[in-house]
Amino acid sequence: MTDPMVNETVQSVLSDDGLWDRDYGKWRRARLRRVQDSARVWLGVLTTLLGLLGSVVLFKGGSLVTGVTSNGLWQTFLILLIGTVFATAVLAVVTGGVATWGGLKDIPPGPNSQPPSQGDKRGKWGRLLFRGVLTVAMIPGHDRKKALEVFGGEFVGSVQDLEGSSRKDGEVSWQKYRDDIVDNADRNRIYLHASRVLGVFAAAFIALLAIVAVVAGTVAPPPSDVIVVHHGQVTCGPVGGSTKYTDVTNVVPVTSC
Repeated sequence: MTDPMVNETVQSVLSDDGLWDRDYGKWRRARLRRVQDSARVWLGVLTTLLGLLGSVVLFKGGSLVTGVTSNGLWQTFLILLIGTVFATAVLAVVTGGVATWGGLKDIPPGPNSQPPSQGDKRGKWGRLLFRGVLTVAMIPGHDRKKALEVFGGEFVGSVQDLEGSSRKDGEVSWQKYRDDIVDNADRNRIYLHASRVLGVFAAAFIALLAIVAVVAGTVAPPPSDVIVVHHGQVTCGPVGGSTKYTDVTNVVPVTSC
């Protein structure tokens, strides 16, 4: 005779397993949406940062560098750092934008017109660009190949792979939809990760820029403007070793002439 308590325990375990299995199915189907939502939030942070940086450069102009130091080498280093910050931030925004792709292209019923071709050169420049970007973002090689499929991919298989791809084209629409959702979720996750890494790089370069600016301003500060009264005349300009005044009666430091 079976113990009723044992039956209840077994049914409870089976019921709990079924709930977990159902939740797992929902979680897996919603991966693409979660990745895209995370990418949109991340893009909002990046575009705000890029907008602030652009505003500073726009309003400050060349004085952003010349107002920090008078040394030419330090000024060149600061300009290179500013360019690196902007380049890294822009690449992070572009890569984050790719992470929001997917779910818009139609999946028509029936097989595709033809299998993939070994000579397919679609997205060649996109693959070249993003291969470099993903490499800089330290994305592993296997994930890079997966991510580059969004630009047409590269055929690296055999004839059997082509035949398998042709059989896959015979899948019904919901199977193609499932595969498309799973593939897009995997690719977008890689691009989102790359965008976050590039964003961290941009923040690190901003911190380095601030440190270099402080050091440059301390080692080789920019000349200060002063009003010099000499021979009954008033002259305003930066203090420099090349300018000599005689019969100076008064010197007044000012913020600008």
